[in-house]
Parts: sequence; C-alpha cells; structure tokens
Amino acid sequence: MITEMRKTGVDVVGDMPWGTHFCLFYETLADLLETLVSYCKAGLESREFCLWAVAAPLTTEDAMHALKRAVPDFDRYLDDKSMEIVLASDWYLENGRFDLKRVTGGWNEKLASASARGYAGVRITGDSAWLEKQDWKNFCEYEDSINQSIANQRLTVLCTYPLVAFGADEILDVVRTHQFAVTNRRGTWDVIETAGHKQAKAEIRRLNEELEQRVVERTSQLTVVNKELTKEVLERQRAENELEKAFEEIKRLKDRLHDENVVLREHIDQVFMFEEIVGSSPALKTVLSSIVKVAPTDSTVLITGETGTGKELIARAIHKSSQRAGQAFITVNCASIPSSLIASELFGHEKGAFTGALQRRQGRFELAHSGTIFLDEIGELPAETQIALLRVLQERQFERVGGSRAIPTDVRIIAATNRDLPAAIASGTFRADLFYRVNVFPIDVPPLRQRKEDITMLVEYFVKRYAAKARKHISKIDKNTLELCQAYHWPGNIRELQNIIERSVILSNDDTFSVERAWLSSQVVGRSESGALTNTLQSYEKEIIEKALAESNGKVAGPDGAAARLGMRRTTLDARIKQLGIKRYTSR
Repeated sequence: MITEMRKTGVDVVGDMPWGTHFCLFYETLADLLETLVSYCKAGLESREFCLWAVAAPLTTEDAMHALKRAVPDFDRYLDDKSMEIVLASDWYLENGRFDLKRVTGGWNEKLASASARGYAGVRITGDSAWLEKQDWKNFCEYEDSINQSIANQRLTVLCTYPLVAFGADEILDVVRTHQFAVTNRRGTWDVIETAGHKQAKAEIRRLNEELEQRVVERTSQLTVVNKELTKEVLERQRAENELEKAFEEIKRLKDRLHDENVVLREHIDQVFMFEEIVGSSPALKTVLSSIVKVAPTDSTVLITGETGTGKELIARAIHKSSQRAGQAFITVNCASIPSSLIASELFGHEKGAFTGALQRRQGRFELAHSGTIFLDEIGELPAETQIALLRVLQERQFERVGGSRAIPTDVRIIAATNRDLPAAIASGTFRADLFYRVNVFPIDVPPLRQRKEDITMLVEYFVKRYAAKARKHISKIDKNTLELCQAYHWPGNIRELQNIIERSVILSNDDTFSVERAWLSSQVVGRSESGALTNTLQSYEKEIIEKALAESNGKVAGPDGAAARLGMRRTTLDARIKQLGIKRYTSR
C-alpha cells in the first residue's frame, strides 16, 4: 500500500501533505487495523494531535491494544493527550441519527484545542461501517464540507469504508467526495485518482496498469511544472537577495555618510574658530608649554577658563600635536544638547530604543574611535550621563541607549568648562569621582585681560582676516583704537574682541581701521546701562549708513552703491535701513 500511495504523492506512514482528504476501502479487519495504526503512529511521531473515531467491528480496546504494540511508550502520548480515541456513534450521531451540525462543531472544537496547545498539525481517522442508508445523503454533504474546511490548514483526514457494506453507487459517491481513494481486495491494493465527476460515475475496475501510466504522465507534467516553479522561486530568491544586499549597501553608505558628515562638520566648525594661537605673552607661553608636554601622551585633559578664551582652540592644538592627529577630532557641546538626548548623542542608540529611533545610530564616542573627543561645557552634563561617562573613563567601554552589548572604545578625552567644578561638587551638581577622572592634566586658559601684551597682535590678525573676507583694503590701524583695546576689560575675552573687529571692518569706509569709542568701556556694562549702549551703537550705525547713502546719492546696489561702500550685501543693508528707519534720499 505504501508504495502505491507514494505514487500519488500521499504517504500515510511518513510525512502527510496538509489539507489531504482521502479514503480506504477494505475487506479484512487486519488490513483496516494495520493501516489506521500506521497512520496514527506517523502523526504521533511528528508531534501531531491524532483523533480516531472507532466503529464496529473494531472496538476501543482493539485500537488501544494495536497502538500499544506498534508505538513505543504509547502511554506517554495518552498522558499528554496527544491521542484521543472516541466512538464513532458518539461522535457522529445525535439521538441515533447523523447530525451534520454536531459533527462540524465537534470537528472545529478539536482543531482549535489542538492548535491552542501547540501541536504541529491534526490527523483524524474514522470508520463508516455504522452508517445507515437514510443518513447517507447528509454524510456525503459532510464529506464535501470537509474538503473546504481542511483547505490551507495543517490537517489531514482519512476515512475508511468496508467494501462489503457498500454498493457501486455508494462507492462512486465516496470517490467523488475525496481527493484520493484506495482499495484492498484479496491482498491487492488499488489507488483510484478522482479526477472529476464524469470519471467518478464510471464503475470501479482494476486499473493497476492504466493508473500507473497516468501517474507516470502526471508525474512528468508535475516535474516540468516543478522545474519551472523551482526556477521562478530561485529567480525570485536571487532578486530578493540582491534587493536585500542593495538595502544593506544603502544603509551602510547612509551610515558612512552620516559619520563623514559629522566629522566634516567638525572641520567646517574650525573656520569659525581661531585658525591658530596668536600671542607671545608669558601667560600664553605657559599654556603652550603645557600643550607641548601633554600632547604626546594619552592622558585626559581638563581645560578651564572664562567664556571666549579659546578653550576649544587649545583642545585642537593638543590633538594636532598628538599621535592621534591623523584620526578624527570630535566635539560635543554638552550645554547645547537637551538632557534627554545627550546620552544618545554621546553613545548612540539601537533601533527602537525610544520614540523616533527608526534605526541604529552611532554616537560621538564611536565616531571618535582611535581619535580625540572634546567635551565642551562638561559641567552641564546631567547626573545620569555623568555616571555613564565615568564608566567610559574607568572601563574604556560603553553601551548604546537601548542596547546591552558593551562596546570597547579607544579614544582620548579632552574636557573643558567655564564653571567652578569644585563649587559644583559642593552643591551636588557634579560628581567628585568624575572630576578626579577628568582632571588628570589641568590647563587653565588665562582671560584676555591677563594677556595685554597679545592684544595688538590679535587686533592685527583679526583685521587682516575680516578685511580679506569683506574684500576691503585696510593698511593701518588707528593708534587710539589700540589704546582703547589695551585699556578695555574684555569680559567676553577673545570672542568679544573678534566680534567687535568684524563689526568695525564691515562699517569701515577707508584704509584706516578704527573702533567706535562707545563700543568699548573701561568697565563692564551693567544691566541698567545695556539699553543706553544699544541705542548708542544703533545711532552710530545709522550715521554710518546715512553717510554712505549720501555719498552714493541714495543708491544701494551696484559697484558705486552704499552696500559696496560698506562691504555689505544689498539685502543685509536693505534690512538695516528698514530696521533703523533711515530715509532714502533718491531712488535706486
């Protein structure tokens, strides 16, 4: 039987195709019992739930005894309820009559229960010897409904019929309602393929030779179709693999582009910083001496100093003089990043780590690997990030936000702050252990008021730089301007000096550079005086613009216009004319 069944694509002992509905016509009880035991044994060994509806002449005891002999350790399957044996009369009949609704309901209940308990599939078998002729029509409708209910489900159904109890019409009905029909007569197995209604009406005859030929032809057809399908599947799989590789390549390039953009932005930022350290004062020489000593090492450096003293410039100088000069220099302004995002910015995050984390992202520490990371305004770090940073300093590893894998890091840390960290430790806003970790080699950058000797050199440097940028020719610097700069306190340090010189260059009309006296004061302007200073600056700016307009006869654009005279863009000058309420003398 097994060989013949396999020719049709069905194997009752090994793997059974899901969604198969077939039947067995038998002559002897031994043939019936052998087939059903083999069918159930294969299901149990495949971790499938088995239901056997027993009918006379078989008894529940017959089925149980046969299964125990054929299935090793059969009691184990009974204990975990992998196998259930019921009486066909109890399963199919209600008050002695066949009840289709009862059968369908019981069927669905068993299927749902088995699925909920995690079985790989369900095998059902039962004998139809108990049927009465008046129930036959209902039963055939039930068999038709089985074909629909098992389609696309992990389910197989084997029905058995005694040849002695059925005539030709009933046999034809059975063949019509099943995908496959099998007979055993006098020890010879026949497989009947139910190809359609017309064939099903033909009388059953012995078809061994003809059936074998049809099976060979059908197998050949299926082989051709299978080759085509296999080719199509392979092509689709190849296309999917190529598409997946393309997506991976896009993601890799996107990540690389992001990393390169971060590094590029760091280099671009240098344009807005000092291009080199300018000065020769003793205070600056002390700082330069410290840079020379600490740069070749990998020691952590803490740079302190007031706002605008050039702490980042000192950090870049350390990096450029170190063995890591060829690697990335990554800056992080801890004060400019929201506390909720600072950990993600420093250490990166995994996909789904928080709302908006649509993909994995590397943090600044990963981007700075083998190079230097500069943590500006480290005193502004939130407490939880201070703990994470302390771990990096101690263990040289970190975890991405939302991740659990420790990532080793080889990076030099340079930190900077304008805060009094010992005072912050005393107030509980900065960790003492973190302070001792970053304060390995402290460098204090002196304020500009302690570098008076460098002011003249800095003024000359910035005038040359911004004059070239504004395309203006400035050949000398007003002596009074240098005296004013020497006398001024410079609360904003070099950054303030830089901004004032840039502004003065923009407003300059001749080849002599000068700074408006009102812009500089011998003492820091207080809050009560800030409004008066603003008004003074605006009045002076208005006077300069009105003078340029008068000299250009009210013309703003063009080579002879006021914008060209002032070294400003036309749109910028238009905006300032409007804001200051300047009257136009003539049309442009």
